[in-house]
Amino acid sequence: MIKSLKLVNFRNFSEKNINNFELKNFIVGPNGNGKTNILEALAILSNNSILKLSFDDLVKFGEDYFFIEIEDSEKQKIGFYYSKKDKKKNFLLNNKKITRKKFLEIIPNSVIFSPIVMNMMYLSPSLRRDFFDEALKSCYVDYESLLKEYKKILKSRNSFLKAISEKKASKDDIKFWDDKFINISKKIYDYRFKFINFLAISIENIKSYFSVTISEIRFEYLSKISEKTVGEDIKNYLTKNLDRDIILGKTPIGPHIDDFDIKLDGVSLSKFASRGEIKSVIIYLKLLEGIFIEKKTGRKPILIIDDLLSELDDNHKNILLSKIVYYQSFISNIIEEENSFYIKI
Repeated sequence: MIKSLKLVNFRNFSEKNINNFELKNFIVGPNGNGKTNILEALAILSNNSILKLSFDDLVKFGEDYFFIEIEDSEKQKIGFYYSKKDKKKNFLLNNKKITRKKFLEIIPNSVIFSPIVMNMMYLSPSLRRDFFDEALKSCYVDYESLLKEYKKILKSRNSFLKAISEKKASKDDIKFWDDKFINISKKIYDYRFKFINFLAISIENIKSYFSVTISEIRFEYLSKISEKTVGEDIKNYLTKNLDRDIILGKTPIGPHIDDFDIKLDGVSLSKFASRGEIKSVIIYLKLLEGIFIEKKTGRKPILIIDDLLSELDDNHKNILLSKIVYYQSFISNIIEEENSFYIKI
């Protein structure tokens, strides 16, 4: 459990020390005072990138670097240093440099609730893919590097398609990139389907959140491939659609374009449910993310809940607060809640 947090030159803080965190922590104060900044620091130290933060923007104006450090209940100090000038990152354990790999092994994992996340069923499919990727990145140390390699191979294949269309390369040579694309995709799908299958089984428990009777609720992964024939499906699709891919200069199959939906008695969630019910579903999905991470790593993730309680009615607020008692949570709020540890900003 995180016991303290230190910030240096981070956002609007020259130096900020917060001690004696408890299980449930409310960070309170007027808007613009830095509540979200504290949650952003915790997101960085848990390697959660769903907020799409730019490190350069996090350095306090007029300074060249920022430093974040947490101390856990075992007196272990974990730090992260970033230099804006040379883009240098240092990872530290008890004030000594460590490798990024070691850093990822010892940091707390996190699940983030934010307004953008809570609207992911309405917004871009990329947000729903981020939901998969952040959970899997927390569980499997090689998943993040697989994603980076996948993006490089995808970019190279698309560039080669463009070269073919410009008569600078031969169609016969695309097999090299097709093979690489298929192999890296299979590795990513192997991890993704572990999470997908977990969600498909667990989603049944959400029926009680709806105001009407639901006979069937189903998690549906939207993809051109199936779990048992990933390599074969991708190979067949690439071969069949090569001429079209050359014209478009794109690869329209793979983890980068997949999506998911939740079906209630066969109807899409966004068409069936009220906005309040959809928020309940997303809260439940994010809690399932936490359960999945704990099952795979043996460690409870922290929950980072930013600017959300003000958007929820009392019923949905109570649903969320009643479900998070098992995890250490950090919650930004404008007002103080009873029976909770709070930090005034």
